[in-house]
Amino acid sequence: MLTVSIVLMVLGVVIVIVGFSVNRKGKTSFIAGNNEMFVPKNEKKLAERIGFVIMLFGIETVLFPVIYKYIHGVEGYHFAVIAVFHIFAVFVFMLLDQMER
Repeated sequence: MLTVSIVLMVLGVVIVIVGFSVNRKGKTSFIAGNNEMFVPKNEKKLAERIGFVIMLFGIETVLFPVIYKYIHGVEGYHFAVIAVFHIFAVFVFMLLDQMER
């Protein structure tokens, strides 16, 4: 279990670094269908929002093994619900970007 926790924490740190990079570079080219089905109106602002969501998910990924160990009743599906929530947030940010002038 310790090995899995360490791997998950390292993965979380990598996710935080990716989110920070997206936030700072201001590019959304990583989004599937970008410039084909979806053309961002304000790419810098959208990248900052999505980068923040990615960093938040990375922090939650780092903290999940600790929370799992000390709070009984927390299971893996709670993490999956959090992941789905973050995906939904990204779609909301993409929709908000399209609604801006």
